[in-house]
Amino acid sequence: MTSPFGVWLPQVHVIRCERFEDAMVAAQALQERQCVVLQLDGMEPHQAQRLVDFVAGAVEALEGRIERIGPGTVLCAPAGVEVSRD
Repeated sequence: MTSPFGVWLPQVHVIRCERFEDAMVAAQALQERQCVVLQLDGMEPHQAQRLVDFVAGAVEALEGRIERIGPGTVLCAPAGVEVSRD
């Protein structure tokens, strides 16, 4: 697939979050232009919110998009990826 950023092969990185350090893994994947699905149900609610806040900052910096897609599940997409719900 060709994008404004060159040839891009879509990839989805699924992260089952268990600790805050998983936010760095998510941010790195986003920086590498991968979509990221965060599964947060294994974390304490306040830690999960902290992780989502951190990743949301990375998404914003990369001009991407973040969307809750279910209870305890968040989709993060880099710029150039269209997210739609049917």
